Amino acid sequence: MFAAMKAVASDDASVHDLMPDIDRSLLRENLKLSFEERARKHLRVLQMVEELRRAGKKLRQKSDGRCASNVLIFRR
Repeated sequence: MFAAMKAVASDDASVHDLMPDIDRSLLRENLKLSFEERARKHLRVLQMVEELRRAGKKLRQKSDGRCASNVLIFRR
């Protein structure tokens, strides 16, 4: 399976085009962490995202006076 993924990635020119933009030092630092440490770090990020979503929803409800949706309505 991994061999097939490598073959597809190596054939894809866009992957090679993006390689200079990848900060490999961040990848190396992350891989120094244990699986549990990476999982905890991921969980903290997910919790932060959820908190930001709740705060955004609350802010939209306050400014709108009603429950916000993801649909924008343009009025003339």
